[in-house]
Amino acid sequence: MFIYIKHGSKDLRQFLVNTNCPIVVLMKYIKTRLGLAESELVDLCDERGVLKFLFQLQYSQESARRLLKAKESFTVCIIKRTSDGAYTSLTSLLSIVDSALTESLQTQINNLEKTRLKQLHIVEARVATSEEINAQALATKSTKKRKKVTHASTPDEEVQHHTEDRKSRN
Repeated sequence: MFIYIKHGSKDLRQFLVNTNCPIVVLMKYIKTRLGLAESELVDLCDERGVLKFLFQLQYSQESARRLLKAKESFTVCIIKRTSDGAYTSLTSLLSIVDSALTESLQTQINNLEKTRLKQLHIVEARVATSEEINAQALATKSTKKRKKVTHASTPDEEVQHHTEDRKSRN
């Protein structure tokens, strides 16, 4: 099975890629073939402009033939992120791109950023909740320790009272 990868800055070019491999291998081959840095974040989009989100870690070891339809054409897109992980832009490696395709890609990258922010908010809420639970657990432990100390001194006082009572009887 194979797919077509379209690219070109001045003229439309394409090459075939075998999809009988893990996504990570496929993407590494595409980057090498196009002269992109291995650290570059790239994805594929179909002719309608729908991203495949192959750059996400959950797909790295997935078989490419399961995620990409045979004999279909795809365009390589470079995804730009900031140092804190925010998605900022998406650029197609085709020089001539339909405005509807560009708009579709931008909408998808905006949605991806919104999803990232929601997940970040959820993680922060979980961290805050776990910190509160830890603080409550520490407070409970220190209260129990105080009670143990209080209980430890009480029997001694009782022994003293009983001893004094015996002395006064004698």
